[in-house]
Amino acid sequence: MKNIVEKKFNIALTIGDPGGIGPELAAKSIHFLQKKKFPIKIYLLGDIYSFKRALSISGLKIRKSSNLEFINFNHKNISASTFPSKDGGRISYKAILKGYELYKKKIVSAIVTGPISKESLHLAGYKYDGHTGLLAHLCKVKDPTMMLANKKFLTLHVSTHLSLLEAIKKVKKNRIIEIIRIGNNHLKNLGKNNPSIGVCGLNPHAGEKGIFGKEEINEIIPAIKLAKKEGMNITGPISADVIFRDAVDGKYDLIIAQYHDQGHIPVKLLAFDSSINVSLGLPIIRTSVDHGTAFDIAWKNKARSKNMIISILYACRMINFK
Repeated sequence: MKNIVEKKFNIALTIGDPGGIGPELAAKSIHFLQKKKFPIKIYLLGDIYSFKRALSISGLKIRKSSNLEFINFNHKNISASTFPSKDGGRISYKAILKGYELYKKKIVSAIVTGPISKESLHLAGYKYDGHTGLLAHLCKVKDPTMMLANKKFLTLHVSTHLSLLEAIKKVKKNRIIEIIRIGNNHLKNLGKNNPSIGVCGLNPHAGEKGIFGKEEINEIIPAIKLAKKEGMNITGPISADVIFRDAVDGKYDLIIAQYHDQGHIPVKLLAFDSSINVSLGLPIIRTSVDHGTAFDIAWKNKARSKNMIISILYACRMINFK
């Protein structure tokens, strides 16, 4: 990661839901960045009291520095609250809005988000499906996509937070080719000249030539053929039960998953502590950890910050190639 920090980067880092592990992730990540002396200025957004509590529980200290600025959205003691909570949703929402504002004003070049609770968000009256839906609303973008990234390969999703029934309806040629193009361009922007792309089938055994479903024949294969005509290095459709093993072995740089769990389950099994979430199809740079608030282990000094650190460094890498 040394090659990505050749200049100073300004990053908005949202702490996330104050009742979850977000404060601990932020505390441990900032401590790490200060220790390694990365030239990254962090605008820390959220409940600063929970952040200070996380430092105490983790036994960490951070230096007062021009590279760290606090923007607090909590002005009352909520440490005794039950989470998920309305307060947690309110603070999470305001932090995201502030991060977007800082980005629009060009004060920061990327937003890195800590985990939020969708339940807390809804309790506070903000009916979004999470970060991606909220940022899409702010950016006035209809249908962004979620990418999971780890050091072996990337995974893009045709759809994410939909019921399985609705997700199947999204498996259409135009949507699939749009996602393929987004992923191919992202890898090229990161310096990969001829990325290798593998496309998952939707049905068992990728439909087995129509025996187990027609989506491959009617939608997925036409999208792949179009991508090939555009000069992309692409293969598929491939059965989802083998494609991820091939990616681990280095066969693919990018996998196109047809729905949320098809991509998430193998990635979290293979790289739970080193995989991150990147929003593509938005006019902003946004990265995040690829897991939730983990209320069950919050405030026990059990949270591991590797995903958050990688999210920050990946955002810097994207800024470098912007």
